[in-house]
Amino acid sequence: MPEVTAPFLEVAHLSKNFNVKANGKKAILRAVHDISFTIDRCETLGLVGESGCGKSTTGRLVINLLEPTSGMVKLEGQDIFAAKGPQKKALRRKMQIIFQDPYASLDPRMKIWDTIAEPLIIHNLAKGQALHNRVNELLGYVGLSVAQSDRFPHEFSGGQRQRIGIARALAVDPQFIVCDEPVSALDVSVQSQVLNLLKDLQRELGLTYLFIAHGLNVIKHMSDRVGVMYLGQIVELSPAHALYEDPLHPYTQALLSAIPIPDPTIERERFILEGNVPSPIDPPEGCAFCERCPYSDEICRTRRPDLAELAPGHWVACHKVDTSTITSERSSSAFAETETTCKEDT
Repeated sequence: MPEVTAPFLEVAHLSKNFNVKANGKKAILRAVHDISFTIDRCETLGLVGESGCGKSTTGRLVINLLEPTSGMVKLEGQDIFAAKGPQKKALRRKMQIIFQDPYASLDPRMKIWDTIAEPLIIHNLAKGQALHNRVNELLGYVGLSVAQSDRFPHEFSGGQRQRIGIARALAVDPQFIVCDEPVSALDVSVQSQVLNLLKDLQRELGLTYLFIAHGLNVIKHMSDRVGVMYLGQIVELSPAHALYEDPLHPYTQALLSAIPIPDPTIERERFILEGNVPSPIDPPEGCAFCERCPYSDEICRTRRPDLAELAPGHWVACHKVDTSTITSERSSSAFAETETTCKEDT
Protein backbone atom coordinates (compact mmCIF):
# COMPACT_ATOMS: atom_id res chain seq x y z
CA MET A 1 0.00 0.00 0.00
CA PRO A 2 1.23 3.55 -0.72
CA GLU A 3 2.37 5.50 2.32
CA VAL A 4 -0.25 7.95 3.58
CA THR A 5 1.41 11.23 4.54
CA ALA A 6 -0.11 13.65 7.04
CA PRO A 7 -1.18 17.08 5.74
CA PHE A 8 1.20 19.97 6.30
CA LEU A 9 -1.41 21.82 8.38
CA GLU A 10 -4.37 20.09 10.00
CA VAL A 11 -7.22 21.92 11.73
CA ALA A 12 -9.77 19.74 13.55
CA HIS A 13 -13.01 20.84 15.28
CA LEU A 14 -11.62 24.30 16.07
CA SER A 15 -13.89 26.63 18.06
CA LYS A 16 -13.50 30.02 19.72
CA ASN A 17 -16.01 31.68 22.06
CA PHE A 18 -15.71 35.14 23.60
CA ASN A 19 -17.36 36.28 26.82
CA VAL A 20 -19.24 39.52 26.09
CA LYS A 21 -22.08 41.63 27.45
CA ALA A 22 -25.36 41.93 25.57
CA ASN A 23 -28.14 44.16 26.91
CA GLY A 24 -26.26 44.42 30.18
CA LYS A 25 -26.05 40.66 30.65
CA LYS A 26 -23.19 38.22 30.24
CA ALA A 27 -23.31 36.30 26.99
CA ILE A 28 -21.15 34.05 24.83
CA LEU A 29 -20.23 35.14 21.32
CA ARG A 30 -19.50 32.12 19.12
CA ALA A 31 -16.90 33.50 16.70
CA VAL A 32 -15.70 30.19 15.25
CA HIS A 33 -17.62 26.96 15.64
CA ASP A 34 -16.30 23.45 15.00
CA ILE A 35 -14.37 24.02 11.76
CA SER A 36 -12.00 21.51 10.18
CA PHE A 37 -9.73 21.68 7.15
CA THR A 38 -6.25 20.76 5.96
CA ILE A 39 -3.62 22.56 3.87
CA ASP A 40 -0.93 20.75 1.93
CA ARG A 41 2.64 21.99 1.66
CA CYS A 42 3.02 24.85 -0.87
CA GLU A 43 -0.76 25.12 -1.24
CA THR A 44 -2.89 28.24 -0.81
CA LEU A 45 -6.23 27.81 0.91
CA GLY A 46 -8.46 30.86 0.46
CA LEU A 47 -10.99 31.76 3.15
CA VAL A 48 -13.87 34.00 2.11
CA GLY A 49 -17.08 35.28 3.67
CA GLU A 50 -18.92 38.36 4.92
CA SER A 51 -17.48 40.66 7.57
CA GLY A 52 -17.82 39.11 11.02
CA CYS A 53 -17.99 35.52 9.80
CA GLY A 54 -14.86 34.50 11.73
CA LYS A 55 -12.18 34.49 9.00
CA SER A 56 -9.61 36.61 10.82
CA THR A 57 -10.29 34.85 14.13
CA THR A 58 -9.62 31.55 12.38
CA GLY A 59 -6.31 32.86 11.05
CA ARG A 60 -5.22 34.00 14.50
CA LEU A 61 -6.24 30.69 16.06
CA VAL A 62 -4.29 28.71 13.47
CA ILE A 63 -1.01 30.40 14.44
CA ASN A 64 -1.92 30.51 18.15
CA LEU A 65 -2.25 34.27 18.49
CA LEU A 66 -5.55 33.34 20.18
CA GLU A 67 -6.18 30.41 22.51
CA PRO A 68 -9.00 28.16 21.25
CA THR A 69 -12.07 27.19 23.24
CA SER A 70 -11.70 23.71 21.80
CA GLY A 71 -10.13 21.90 18.88
CA MET A 72 -6.69 21.10 17.54
CA VAL A 73 -4.19 22.53 15.07
CA LYS A 74 -1.19 20.48 13.94
CA LEU A 75 1.73 21.74 11.88
CA GLU A 76 3.67 18.85 10.35
CA GLY A 77 2.06 16.56 12.92
CA GLN A 78 2.96 18.76 15.92
CA ASP A 79 0.13 20.08 18.11
CA ILE A 80 0.77 23.83 18.29
CA PHE A 81 -1.42 24.36 21.38
CA ALA A 82 0.49 21.74 23.38
CA ALA A 83 3.92 23.25 22.61
CA LYS A 84 5.67 25.06 25.46
CA GLY A 85 8.90 26.99 25.98
CA PRO A 86 11.63 26.48 23.35
CA GLN A 87 9.35 24.17 21.37
CA LYS A 88 6.73 26.90 21.07
CA LYS A 89 9.35 29.48 20.09
CA ALA A 90 10.56 27.17 17.32
CA LEU A 91 6.98 26.84 16.07
CA ARG A 92 6.64 30.62 16.02
CA ARG A 93 9.43 30.73 13.45
CA LYS A 94 7.51 28.40 11.16
CA MET A 95 4.22 30.32 11.33
CA GLN A 96 3.87 34.03 10.58
CA ILE A 97 1.11 36.48 9.70
CA ILE A 98 0.68 39.46 7.37
CA PHE A 99 -1.89 41.77 8.93
CA GLN A 100 -4.70 43.56 7.15
CA ASP A 101 -3.87 47.14 8.07
CA PRO A 102 -0.33 48.19 7.03
CA TYR A 103 -0.83 51.44 8.96
CA ALA A 104 -1.57 49.84 12.34
CA SER A 105 0.68 46.77 12.11
CA LEU A 106 3.96 48.73 12.11
CA ASP A 107 5.37 50.49 15.16
CA PRO A 108 5.44 54.21 14.20
CA ARG A 109 8.45 54.79 16.51
CA MET A 110 10.68 52.19 14.85
CA LYS A 111 12.63 52.68 11.66
CA ILE A 112 12.04 50.10 8.96
CA TRP A 113 15.47 48.52 9.38
CA ASP A 114 14.75 47.89 13.09
CA THR A 115 11.28 46.53 12.33
CA ILE A 116 12.65 43.89 9.97
CA ALA A 117 15.69 43.13 12.14
CA GLU A 118 13.70 42.63 15.35
CA PRO A 119 12.47 39.05 14.66
CA LEU A 120 15.98 38.05 13.56
CA ILE A 121 17.39 39.31 16.86
CA ILE A 122 14.64 37.69 18.96
CA HIS A 123 15.27 34.28 17.38
CA ASN A 124 19.07 34.68 17.44
CA LEU A 125 19.28 34.13 13.68
CA ALA A 126 21.84 36.79 12.79
CA LYS A 127 23.98 39.53 14.26
CA GLY A 128 26.62 42.00 13.15
CA GLN A 129 27.27 42.10 9.43
CA ALA A 130 25.15 38.99 8.84
CA LEU A 131 22.16 40.84 10.32
CA HIS A 132 22.71 43.82 8.00
CA ASN A 133 23.05 41.53 5.00
CA ARG A 134 19.88 39.63 5.85
CA VAL A 135 17.79 42.80 6.31
CA ASN A 136 19.07 44.15 3.00
CA GLU A 137 18.22 40.84 1.33
CA LEU A 138 14.67 40.95 2.70
CA LEU A 139 14.20 44.51 1.46
CA GLY A 140 15.24 43.32 -2.00
CA TYR A 141 12.74 40.44 -1.85
CA VAL A 142 9.82 42.86 -1.51
CA GLY A 143 11.06 45.50 -3.95
CA LEU A 144 12.37 48.13 -1.51
CA SER A 145 15.81 49.72 -1.53
CA VAL A 146 18.39 49.69 1.26
CA ALA A 147 18.29 53.51 1.30
CA GLN A 148 14.65 53.37 2.42
CA SER A 149 15.42 51.30 5.53
CA ASP A 150 16.35 54.40 7.56
CA ARG A 151 12.85 55.85 7.32
CA PHE A 152 9.80 55.63 9.60
CA PRO A 153 6.48 54.01 8.55
CA HIS A 154 4.71 57.36 8.02
CA GLU A 155 7.13 58.14 5.20
CA PHE A 156 5.80 55.24 3.07
CA SER A 157 2.66 54.67 1.02
CA GLY A 158 0.15 51.97 1.93
CA GLY A 159 1.53 49.52 -0.61
CA GLN A 160 5.09 50.09 0.58
CA ARG A 161 4.05 49.55 4.20
CA GLN A 162 2.46 46.25 3.30
CA ARG A 163 5.68 45.23 1.57
CA ILE A 164 7.48 46.02 4.84
CA GLY A 165 5.00 43.81 6.68
CA ILE A 166 5.72 41.00 4.20
CA ALA A 167 9.48 41.42 4.69
CA ARG A 168 9.02 41.23 8.46
CA ALA A 169 6.98 38.02 8.11
CA LEU A 170 9.67 36.49 5.88
CA ALA A 171 12.56 37.42 8.19
CA VAL A 172 12.57 34.16 10.19
CA ASP A 173 12.23 31.86 7.14
CA PRO A 174 8.66 30.70 7.90
CA GLN A 175 7.02 27.76 6.17
CA PHE A 176 3.42 28.88 6.69
CA ILE A 177 1.96 32.40 6.47
CA VAL A 178 -1.53 33.62 7.28
CA CYS A 179 -2.37 36.46 4.88
CA ASP A 180 -5.16 38.30 6.69
CA GLU A 181 -6.77 40.43 3.99
CA PRO A 182 -3.37 41.81 2.96
CA VAL A 183 -4.67 43.99 0.11
CA SER A 184 -8.09 45.15 1.33
CA ALA A 185 -6.68 48.45 2.69
CA LEU A 186 -4.74 49.20 -0.51
CA ASP A 187 -5.63 51.06 -3.69
CA VAL A 188 -6.79 48.86 -6.54
CA SER A 189 -3.74 49.85 -8.59
CA VAL A 190 -1.44 48.54 -5.84
CA GLN A 191 -3.35 45.36 -5.00
CA SER A 192 -2.20 43.40 -8.04
CA GLN A 193 1.45 44.27 -7.34
CA VAL A 194 1.23 42.89 -3.80
CA LEU A 195 -0.69 39.78 -4.90
CA ASN A 196 1.85 38.99 -7.61
CA LEU A 197 4.66 39.54 -5.10
CA LEU A 198 3.07 37.00 -2.74
CA LYS A 199 2.72 34.43 -5.53
CA ASP A 200 6.33 34.95 -6.63
CA LEU A 201 7.57 34.54 -3.06
CA GLN A 202 5.55 31.36 -2.68
CA ARG A 203 7.22 29.83 -5.72
CA GLU A 204 10.72 30.97 -4.77
CA LEU A 205 10.61 30.14 -1.05
CA GLY A 206 8.22 27.18 -0.95
CA LEU A 207 5.62 28.92 1.23
CA THR A 208 2.20 27.69 2.29
CA TYR A 209 -0.60 30.26 2.66
CA LEU A 210 -3.92 30.62 4.42
CA PHE A 211 -5.24 33.56 2.40
CA ILE A 212 -8.14 35.49 3.93
CA ALA A 213 -10.05 38.02 1.82
CA HIS A 214 -13.41 39.55 1.00
CA GLY A 215 -12.83 39.87 -2.73
CA LEU A 216 -13.89 36.76 -4.58
CA ASN A 217 -11.75 37.66 -7.59
CA VAL A 218 -8.72 38.03 -5.31
CA ILE A 219 -9.42 34.63 -3.76
CA LYS A 220 -9.77 33.04 -7.20
CA HIS A 221 -6.46 34.51 -8.35
CA MET A 222 -4.53 33.40 -5.27
CA SER A 223 -6.05 30.10 -4.13
CA ASP A 224 -5.73 26.42 -4.99
CA ARG A 225 -8.72 25.62 -2.79
CA VAL A 226 -11.41 27.85 -1.26
CA GLY A 227 -13.33 27.63 2.01
CA VAL A 228 -16.53 29.66 2.34
CA MET A 229 -17.38 30.77 5.88
CA TYR A 230 -20.73 31.86 7.26
CA LEU A 231 -21.42 32.72 10.90
CA GLY A 232 -18.29 31.03 12.19
CA GLN A 233 -18.69 27.83 10.16
CA ILE A 234 -17.31 26.51 6.88
CA VAL A 235 -20.27 25.84 4.59
CA GLU A 236 -18.34 24.87 1.44
CA LEU A 237 -14.77 23.75 0.78
CA SER A 238 -13.59 22.95 -2.72
CA PRO A 239 -10.86 23.29 -5.35
CA ALA A 240 -11.04 26.89 -6.57
CA HIS A 241 -12.01 26.15 -10.17
CA ALA A 242 -14.79 23.76 -9.10
CA LEU A 243 -16.23 26.26 -6.64
CA TYR A 244 -16.36 29.06 -9.21
CA GLU A 245 -17.72 26.86 -12.00
CA ASP A 246 -20.32 24.93 -9.96
CA PRO A 247 -20.99 26.32 -6.47
CA LEU A 248 -23.24 23.96 -4.53
CA HIS A 249 -24.16 25.83 -1.35
CA PRO A 250 -26.85 28.56 -1.71
CA TYR A 251 -24.67 31.05 0.16
CA THR A 252 -21.75 30.47 -2.20
CA GLN A 253 -24.09 30.87 -5.16
CA ALA A 254 -25.26 34.21 -3.78
CA LEU A 255 -21.70 35.44 -3.25
CA LEU A 256 -20.62 34.50 -6.76
CA SER A 257 -23.71 36.03 -8.36
CA ALA A 258 -22.70 39.39 -6.87
CA ILE A 259 -19.40 39.52 -8.77
CA PRO A 260 -19.75 42.22 -11.47
CA ILE A 261 -19.04 41.25 -15.08
CA PRO A 262 -16.76 43.77 -16.84
CA ASP A 263 -19.06 43.91 -19.86
CA PRO A 264 -22.14 46.19 -19.80
CA THR A 265 -23.87 44.08 -22.46
CA ILE A 266 -23.95 41.01 -20.20
CA GLU A 267 -26.37 40.84 -17.28
CA ARG A 268 -25.70 38.26 -14.60
CA GLU A 269 -28.65 36.55 -12.93
CA ARG A 270 -28.51 37.66 -9.30
CA PHE A 271 -29.18 35.44 -6.31
CA ILE A 272 -30.27 38.08 -3.80
CA LEU A 273 -30.36 37.14 -0.14
CA GLU A 274 -33.04 38.55 2.14
CA GLY A 275 -32.69 39.33 5.82
CA ASN A 276 -29.57 39.85 7.89
CA VAL A 277 -26.82 37.63 9.23
CA PRO A 278 -27.96 36.24 12.62
CA SER A 279 -26.12 37.30 15.75
CA PRO A 280 -23.22 35.03 16.76
CA ILE A 281 -24.48 35.52 20.33
CA ASP A 282 -27.78 33.83 19.46
CA PRO A 283 -27.16 31.66 16.35
CA PRO A 284 -29.85 29.44 14.82
CA GLU A 285 -30.30 26.00 16.32
CA GLY A 286 -29.92 24.20 12.99
CA CYS A 287 -28.21 25.38 9.81
CA ALA A 288 -26.47 28.72 10.29
CA PHE A 289 -27.82 29.91 6.93
CA CYS A 290 -31.43 28.73 7.34
CA GLU A 291 -32.91 32.16 8.13
CA ARG A 292 -31.75 33.58 4.77
CA CYS A 293 -31.95 30.48 2.59
CA PRO A 294 -34.89 30.26 0.13
CA TYR A 295 -34.80 26.44 0.30
CA SER A 296 -34.85 25.95 4.08
CA ASP A 297 -37.46 23.83 5.81
CA GLU A 298 -38.00 22.22 9.21
CA ILE A 299 -34.93 19.99 9.09
CA CYS A 300 -32.74 23.00 8.25
CA ARG A 301 -34.10 24.92 11.24
CA THR A 302 -33.64 22.07 13.72
CA ARG A 303 -30.56 20.10 12.66
CA ARG A 304 -27.13 21.42 11.75
CA PRO A 305 -25.84 19.88 8.50
CA ASP A 306 -22.45 18.17 8.57
CA LEU A 307 -19.73 19.12 6.11
CA ALA A 308 -19.94 16.19 3.69
CA GLU A 309 -17.86 15.32 0.62
CA LEU A 310 -20.36 15.27 -2.26
CA ALA A 311 -17.73 15.03 -5.01
CA PRO A 312 -13.98 14.39 -4.90
CA GLY A 313 -12.51 17.25 -2.85
CA HIS A 314 -15.80 19.18 -2.77
CA TRP A 315 -17.30 19.45 0.72
CA VAL A 316 -20.67 21.09 1.45
CA ALA A 317 -22.72 21.62 4.62
CA CYS A 318 -26.30 21.74 3.33
CA HIS A 319 -29.37 19.52 3.66
CA LYS A 320 -30.76 20.71 0.32
CA VAL A 321 -27.92 20.25 -2.17
CA ASP A 322 -29.17 18.42 -5.24
CA THR A 323 -26.65 15.59 -5.54
CA SER A 324 -28.18 14.48 -8.86
CA THR A 325 -26.47 17.46 -10.55
CA ILE A 326 -23.03 16.18 -9.58
CA THR A 327 -22.16 14.07 -12.60
CA SER A 328 -19.25 11.77 -13.20
CA GLU A 329 -18.05 14.22 -15.87
CA ARG A 330 -17.84 16.98 -13.27
CA SER A 331 -16.06 14.66 -10.88
CA SER A 332 -13.38 13.88 -13.42
CA SER A 333 -12.89 17.41 -14.74
CA ALA A 334 -14.09 20.17 -12.42
CA PHE A 335 -12.83 18.31 -9.41
CA ALA A 336 -9.47 17.30 -10.86
CA GLU A 337 -6.61 17.59 -8.43
CA THR A 338 -5.21 21.12 -8.27
CA GLU A 339 -1.59 21.55 -9.26
CA THR A 340 0.66 23.66 -7.07
CA THR A 341 4.00 25.10 -8.01
CA CYS A 342 6.55 25.08 -5.28
CA LYS A 343 10.26 25.17 -4.85
CA GLU A 344 11.58 21.72 -4.04
CA ASP A 345 12.84 21.24 -0.51
CA THR A 346 16.60 21.22 -0.28
